[in-house]
Amino acid sequence: MTIDRIIRGNEQSILVDGAYVLVVLNRALRSEDNPVIDAAIAHASQLNLGILVYSEVDETVDYACERIFYFILGAYRELAIALKKKKIKCVQVIKKAEDEDILQLLTSKAAVIYTDEDYTHWDRAKIQRILDVACQTVFLVDASRLVPIRQLPTNLKTTPEFRKAHNKLRDTYFAQYKAVNEEQLIALDPVKDLPIEHNFAHYSDHDLENLLKQCNINHDIKISALHPPTQAEINKRLAIVKTKIVAKYKWIRNNPALEYSTSQLSPYLHFGMISPQQVLAEIESSDIPKSYTWKFRDELLTWREWFHYQAFYNPNLHCYDSLPDDAKETLLDHADDPRPDLCSFEDIIQGRTSDRTWNAAQREWLNTGWLHNNLRMYWAKQILRFTKTPQQAWDIACYLNDHISLDGCDPATYGSIRWAFGDGKPGYSEKPIYGKVSPKSDRAILNREGMKQWIETRTSDLC
Repeated sequence: MTIDRIIRGNEQSILVDGAYVLVVLNRALRSEDNPVIDAAIAHASQLNLGILVYSEVDETVDYACERIFYFILGAYRELAIALKKKKIKCVQVIKKAEDEDILQLLTSKAAVIYTDEDYTHWDRAKIQRILDVACQTVFLVDASRLVPIRQLPTNLKTTPEFRKAHNKLRDTYFAQYKAVNEEQLIALDPVKDLPIEHNFAHYSDHDLENLLKQCNINHDIKISALHPPTQAEINKRLAIVKTKIVAKYKWIRNNPALEYSTSQLSPYLHFGMISPQQVLAEIESSDIPKSYTWKFRDELLTWREWFHYQAFYNPNLHCYDSLPDDAKETLLDHADDPRPDLCSFEDIIQGRTSDRTWNAAQREWLNTGWLHNNLRMYWAKQILRFTKTPQQAWDIACYLNDHISLDGCDPATYGSIRWAFGDGKPGYSEKPIYGKVSPKSDRAILNREGMKQWIETRTSDLC
């Protein structure tokens, strides 16, 4: 753990009569390679206090649904089990509008607070909630990225600029990847006399499903069987990355029909069940030459962290108005162009448009909570054809991204949508509907091995 991942979030003082060091985990939902927990342990040992880990999932958030809540609660369960082995107390709750504010109750007894820092508007709201109730120092810790964003130069404008700056720091920060000092952890006294000690360590899958039925959330978006939120699933996927994907990734990554064309680790990275350092360590432990693994590493480190970098400097990454002016202007110039493929909102959600490739992609996403990145690029571009205005297209793209996707509400997924709406190199000529925003056809998609059958399997009920 390194000090340059940590910043002070407020001007409050450490409370000398505090009973523990409080760790609030929003998206860094893991016990290993977690700099938030590591920093808290180091500070707690100085204060001769124990640490308490707290997480809450809020029933009132806009994207609350069975699929996302089940994944979060599963991640909580794995975290609680791992922390119990380390003899660290944790409290986990579903926050309901009518209930007592557990966060406020626990902060009132804390000497100091540590929390993970992420940068979408959802993440910023969670941090602000902590700052609003805290009467003591709050430290924010960069726990989601290999290279802490504040250690990178400001004003990087392009992906090549970012890649060059980021690459210079990768070895330094990867070398710091290590487990917390166990002797320091053993020396901490367990936290006692808590007003609440609830967590999900002992909940079965069935228990979690029954609990969700009682929640005031969207019950139409069902749990994804494809991505169980367990450490066992992460371990399985890491093994697949190492043995079946990374050496061939450069050549197979654009074919959604192949079973092992991508890692599908994005939901686990999004909710912090695994760190990029842990993924990188698995790759580096193989005998595969770096000349074969560079593309996978580039997607994991350059592209993912580039979008996080953008979110850090642009808190409105999710807003249509934050798109480049040139993109908005050209889309506005063509806002009145004929749109023969207009669809209702319901037909868009259910994948009942005139475009079978798009329908297959949407149905895959709706049914599983995950979509291959190459199809996401095509998916986002086409929504401009199905809606009356560019703003409406943007709103629907973000709505679906946030509500059905297990890795939605993320800088990388917002970045993908922004690319589709013109945040990048313009097209070579002006096109109806798109203007100078480059369109994308499905010609290359259909030419890939197995893709026609992949599409047919998901759209066979359509005429």
